[in-house]
Amino acid sequence: MNQFSKHGPIYHLPPIGEPPPLSVQFLGINYCEHDYRNVRELASITVIGYVLSGQGCLKVNAQSYIAGEGDIFILPAGCSHDVAPDARHEEQWSYIWLNVSGSWILKLLDAYQLSAQLVTPESGLGPLFHEAIEGAVHRSLNEMQAELQVMLMRIIVTLSDLQRQRGAQLSPAVQAIQHYLDNHIMQGFDPLQLAEQVGMSARHMNRLFRKEVGTTVYHYILGKKMESAKLMLLDTPLTISEIGYRLGYNDPHYFSNLFQSKIGVRPSEFRKRLGDAR
Repeated sequence: MNQFSKHGPIYHLPPIGEPPPLSVQFLGINYCEHDYRNVRELASITVIGYVLSGQGCLKVNAQSYIAGEGDIFILPAGCSHDVAPDARHEEQWSYIWLNVSGSWILKLLDAYQLSAQLVTPESGLGPLFHEAIEGAVHRSLNEMQAELQVMLMRIIVTLSDLQRQRGAQLSPAVQAIQHYLDNHIMQGFDPLQLAEQVGMSARHMNRLFRKEVGTTVYHYILGKKMESAKLMLLDTPLTISEIGYRLGYNDPHYFSNLFQSKIGVRPSEFRKRLGDAR
């Protein structure tokens, strides 16, 4: 469902020849009315936005986020997106957006540890988004296609650096938990084993992790596993059973059902629809 109760400029930058791995073909500014809502059931593009004013509610699959003035948000391809202004906030919600095509952006988000950090406050990257809009107005198509690829990399690297700096502010215990999870994506997850390794009860471990990271240990590792599954579905010939097995799921039916519950479609449908969209 899409209710386009909004206005603002939209710029189209069609590729010349073969699209580059990182391709921004549409960008613009949304000034949203209070009844605006944009829903994508299975997005084929990744949206990167910078909030100019107000506050919005974002839902990516089953996870909900708030994005306010100065925040950057990422809505990855291969997920359901549900975007609307926050009714509790009086100021009009507006944001600059870039639509990024292709699966390379998913690889970069995964490589730079941004798949689980979809809203970044106080990034300081506002001028870069304004520069992208100014360039779309005044620069040639060839210039913009090259510059937008550089801008995207600057955005990704800066967000990754911010996350790393803020991650360093986590308590040593939570850093140890996060480090363990990041290095065990391709294995089955045993919370009791992890709790024993970090020297605390599973309940205390989860409470502490959620307080500092904003999500539970289980949902953190599950999100990482699903992002890896999506990349393997798009970029390898592995069967769904093989992908599930590599992620620590010995029962292919369980893996397929889990994927559908989190992503909204079965792995086979995801591969077909997103593979065709590349």
